[in-house]
Amino acid sequence: MTGELLLREIRERRTRLESLPDTVNVEFTGKCHVHPPCTYCVGKNMEGYSEPGHISDSTLEQYWPYMLQARRVNDCTFGELQLYPGHETVIERLSDAGVRFGFTTIGQLLTERRARFLIQHADTVEFAISINAATPETYFKYQGGGYETVIRNIRRFVELHAELRPGEELPFALSYIVMNGNRHEVLAFLRLAASLGVRKIILRHLFDMKAGTYSASSFGYHFLYEEERLTLADYIAIRELVENSGEFQALNINYEWKPEESFIREQAEPGIDIPCLFPWKFLCVRPLHNVYTPCCFLKRSIALPSENTIDEVWNGEVMVGMRTELAAGKIPHYCRTYGDACPLVLESRPAPPRLVQIDAV
Repeated sequence: MTGELLLREIRERRTRLESLPDTVNVEFTGKCHVHPPCTYCVGKNMEGYSEPGHISDSTLEQYWPYMLQARRVNDCTFGELQLYPGHETVIERLSDAGVRFGFTTIGQLLTERRARFLIQHADTVEFAISINAATPETYFKYQGGGYETVIRNIRRFVELHAELRPGEELPFALSYIVMNGNRHEVLAFLRLAASLGVRKIILRHLFDMKAGTYSASSFGYHFLYEEERLTLADYIAIRELVENSGEFQALNINYEWKPEESFIREQAEPGIDIPCLFPWKFLCVRPLHNVYTPCCFLKRSIALPSENTIDEVWNGEVMVGMRTELAAGKIPHYCRTYGDACPLVLESRPAPPRLVQIDAV
């Protein structure tokens, strides 16, 4: 629950805050077990990229005061959280403090022991399993092998959860980044989710919208970013197809390209008409990549963790500037310049219509 001080500052449209971030994203590790990297992983596929290790204990200690006072902490690792040796300790400590914790995984390392641990802490833990395919063939061209392992792990998790927490909602969602090379499997993916007993679905769009000529061929499929990226018109057509099918009413589907269903909604407060509350409630720190960002859609760093504290960034020039424009009902210039993945920015920039082909069988 959002604190009274923060709510008062939001209602008063303050731009310099006494309250601290309500949601803190922290990068715990740079390690991933997928080698070569997934084709859509822009950062790790860049020439000369060197994969960092784990966050140091001394660095993490600096962030604990902010993490423990937050309502929610998210892992924002460019890799796999379950490779970080201390991830269970983090979950336990946050759980003891009543702080929610979220992360994303590709699910290949979700063993029975790890599943039992997460189910034990399901009151305060929620996560997304990123699949991005409904068949082994499509999965392979984006993420390599392991599709059968992921499906088996999900099935076992659902079974264990039903056994250990009967009648309770699963603590995870299945995530699908809709791209040109997998859009034909959207409906098949939703059917797969239903067959697995998973109701919560997140349909996403590509986030790193300034990738330019980026391409990768990690698993024999030539991934060209600008060809994989869909327009807003495409995403709207995909939503219409799903909804008009009448087949998926039992699923809880979030379409992340719509502001009212995206992460922006998670930050919203009843009765407050500010378009986006990220700058009042959220801060992301990636110490391994030396990056601070003010929301999950902006990838451009606003300051350096090696040089600036959270307190300095929280009421720094960029954050105050964003709050000032949003308080006036405007989309901040910083977001319009660097936040092409933001649903508010997408809606403000109508794209030409584009024919969407999806397997409707």
